[in-house]
Amino acid sequence: MTQLIGLDPTSGPLPPPEEGKDRPRPRPASLSGSVVGLVANGLGQAEAFLAKLYEELSKDGTAGAVPVLKGSVSVPPDPQDWVRITSEATVAITGFGG
Repeated sequence: MTQLIGLDPTSGPLPPPEEGKDRPRPRPASLSGSVVGLVANGLGQAEAFLAKLYEELSKDGTAGAVPVLKGSVSVPPDPQDWVRITSEATVAITGFGG
């Protein structure tokens, strides 16, 4: 099973890795050739925002997008959507509408 690590940019530096635990992969230098996962929570204009964001990112030569709409703001994506993201996407972005 693929391990997913969520990062909160307001949380500060990451703690040192625990023995036997994976660290997040380094940020790619470019999105050229990447498939971008777009995870929207369904509130406000999250889907439209992510679509426009991807439109801009695609100028860097991305290879495609995996759009996912969560069923609710308080739950993770459905299991089949997790499979799509972890098997098809190189990187992922979440959008929280309000």
